[in-house]
Amino acid sequence: MTDYGLLYAASRERVSALVRDLDEQRAGSTVAACPSWSVHDVVAHLAGTVTDVLAGRLEGVGSDAWTARQVEARRGVPIRDLVDEWGGGSPQFEDGLRAIGPPLASVAISDQFQHEQDIRGALDEQGGRDHDVLLVTIDAYLPGLAIRIGEAKLPALRMSAGAHHFEAGEGTPGATVTAEPFELARLLGGRRTPDEIRALGWEGDPEQYAPLMSAYGIPREPLGER
Repeated sequence: MTDYGLLYAASRERVSALVRDLDEQRAGSTVAACPSWSVHDVVAHLAGTVTDVLAGRLEGVGSDAWTARQVEARRGVPIRDLVDEWGGGSPQFEDGLRAIGPPLASVAISDQFQHEQDIRGALDEQGGRDHDVLLVTIDAYLPGLAIRIGEAKLPALRMSAGAHHFEAGEGTPGATVTAEPFELARLLGGRRTPDEIRALGWEGDPEQYAPLMSAYGIPREPLGER
């Protein structure tokens, strides 16, 4: 049985170790996937999310305005202090993920996964590609993808990642895309360009599906991840 709290905690500890001792210049590195944010801002969002959830500040949860308030409230706060804030509330937050389970816990894991990789991309530090996290992240995006495929009146899309297979939509799949779990998780989270999506292994026409793959929009320029 998946321990969502443990998955979140492991990622938090990796990110905390990565950013805690960054100097101001490195903490100010631009995050390509969140171009208006720096590494510091992403950590502020992660810390702010835990603090806001535990305080019951959930109006507009996940919206641009909700996350922007988290970042603005912590502007100028040393990144080490952000890590301490994040770690202070996380045990309770992680227990909450265990209690609620999917789909809400899966959404929290997917957000944490994407931002860990966003930070790693900005700092040119590979890692954090835990297999269980990748599968949970892919699962978290399937309901939204299914809705978009249905609204476009397209047949289902099948996604294959090694021994794992996923479907979004209704009926017999009209296309299949094959990729590593990491690539599927990142593209579903809006971190791959249309050209990068089309370059994956496709059976069927990718043109109808590529614009639907992410609820967050599709970047115009590659993130340059290794």
